[in-house]
Amino acid sequence: MKFTFKKEPKQTGVAGVANPYPETAIKLGGKQVGQICPPTWRNSSTEWRVSFAILDPAQDCGWRWVTFKKRFDSEPEARVWIQANAEALIAKGLHRFEE
Repeated sequence: MKFTFKKEPKQTGVAGVANPYPETAIKLGGKQVGQICPPTWRNSSTEWRVSFAILDPAQDCGWRWVTFKKRFDSEPEARVWIQANAEALIAKGLHRFEE
């Protein structure tokens, strides 16, 4: 299975000023399993982050967010890294969100 990506709508108004780039949902089999988070006004870094929802039976809800330490200069770089590491990421056991 390959990951697919869906850009969220760009925020408007004051929120659009604080968050100039839209987030990108990472999907597997049509269900969201993660997201690519853009830089925002909250941090001085201009790097993009990747997060996945990993199955974790120790949590009450059965899953938890994991944000990778690796950072990217652009969203396309993050997409390439995700596709290159797809097998290892899927092997971790991903939580699929119902939409």
